[in-house]
Amino acid sequence: MKDFIEVFVFNDQPTNCPICGLRTEIILDLYDTIEQTQFHKCLNDKCKFEFVMQKDDKNEARSKTLDT
Repeated sequence: MKDFIEVFVFNDQPTNCPICGLRTEIILDLYDTIEQTQFHKCLNDKCKFEFVMQKDDKNEARSKTLDT
């Protein structure tokens, strides 16, 4: 199993590679679990960076309180 040092947070934009900026593919989707996690891989043949994305409930709660 691969260890991931950084975890990136979902936003409302399509997921892009944090290294080269190209689009990514989801290689493992655990979004419907408690952790709400997806594993992505960059589509750039020269990069192929793999990373983890998770939902950040803290920021969502903060934005909801600011909207009301």
